[in-house]
Amino acid sequence: MNTNQNSPKFLLLSILLLALASSAFAKPQLKIATCQFPVSGDIKANAAYIKDFIVKADANSADIIHFPEAALSGYIPVDFPTFENYNWTLLRAETKKILDLAKKHNIHVILGSAHYISENEKPLNCLYIISNQGKIIDRYDKSFLSKRDVQYYTPGSHITTLELKGFKIAFLICKDSCFPEIYNILRHKGVKIIFQSFYNARHEQKTILDEIIPAQIRVRASDNLMWIVANNSTGQYSSWPTCIARPDGSLESLTRGQTGIMYRQFPDKKRTDDFRSWTHNNKKMKLCPNEVYHNSRPSNHPRATNTTATP
Repeated sequence: MNTNQNSPKFLLLSILLLALASSAFAKPQLKIATCQFPVSGDIKANAAYIKDFIVKADANSADIIHFPEAALSGYIPVDFPTFENYNWTLLRAETKKILDLAKKHNIHVILGSAHYISENEKPLNCLYIISNQGKIIDRYDKSFLSKRDVQYYTPGSHITTLELKGFKIAFLICKDSCFPEIYNILRHKGVKIIFQSFYNARHEQKTILDEIIPAQIRVRASDNLMWIVANNSTGQYSSWPTCIARPDGSLESLTRGQTGIMYRQFPDKKRTDDFRSWTHNNKKMKLCPNEVYHNSRPSNHPRATNTTATP
């Protein structure tokens, strides 16, 4: 064999070895998809959108797909007036189909829905964390409820995180954006990407939320050096579009009121390099040892405390 370092064979072998070494030490890439559609009180219609987006996300090689608050269940009292006589049987059946589809398409799913506790307790406004094996592996329950939410939902009382392809991710819902302390504890836990689901839609006209929510998302992202993936329903009038806030506080968005899907791949080295020169918030806020990360009264029912329970 010719071992001359200038020979074509030696050069080719060197290139192959370098390529193998680079791939061995390369960071895994995480491709996310986040969606918006007109969430309604029609469970079957919501499920049709969700299943269609899962198929599309798989076709685009996404590892995880993210849906809005109450994406499957619909949001009370906007989409339906009460949980009395709610069709939980249908919700469970459609959830099972989504679980099966997640496994078929080898994709993680963040599914906004409602979680039944008991006849005597209000449901949870939740995000089911579904693995690519079609299992509910965790659940985040909306912790900070609005004055209206408290009438219909039970608050959650726990933080939910997931390690996926080397990235620490977490989950929040809607009004959680008003409470900086919940982002601070996630920053202390090493979270770099937050999936936050909203339902700020079906208003009669433009509201102050059009400006407040995107501003909150940008500030929370830059204050904590995180990416925040924030989606919304497109039901008219929709206050703002699905967006992704970068750690420098800048924002990219879909078109408000139009059904669609947005992709982002991590690590995003270009975006990371862009924000370093401007963002200086490298000092974490201290954690309060007695902080309570919820309002109203959480439930101690086994169906609430078991975060892998089915709907």
